[in-house]
Amino acid sequence: MQRRKPVPAALACTLAAGLVLGAAGCAGSNSVADRSYRGVVAPPSVTPGASPDPTTTAAPAPPGLGTPLAGWVDRPRRFGVTLWGSSSCPAVPTRMEAEARDRVSITFEPAGQQACTADLAPTSYEFTVPAGAGTVPLTVVLTDAQGRAADTFVLD
Repeated sequence: MQRRKPVPAALACTLAAGLVLGAAGCAGSNSVADRSYRGVVAPPSVTPGASPDPTTTAAPAPPGLGTPLAGWVDRPRRFGVTLWGSSSCPAVPTRMEAEARDRVSITFEPAGQQACTADLAPTSYEFTVPAGAGTVPLTVVLTDAQGRAADTFVLD
């Protein structure tokens, strides 16, 4: 009678745990979005526009591959934002703030320190308009982890 060695089973369990933990690193558990999914926000959506605010670096961009989008999901309660980046490590919305009745800012941060695919894929996020905001039109400002405005949208 031949006994099995426990080493392969232990190795398999260790590898499985590593895969689960590695996938959890990309999940973005600290996301403030109500929902996220691959794909773009349903039309009608808008592209970033020039802002009268001199601290905003957003510039008009033609719609197309790689252009961020924003649109109402359930006007005026919920809106969505589409960003382009690595499909395995999409940016994570970590903070949302009502700056005024007609202005919301959302901070996006990199997904983490893991290796990511070098592809360009759309990831969409849906948000409930926070308390303190809620007028239409609503200006949505996307900022980076340092608080610098990257894109500005006006949702009518």
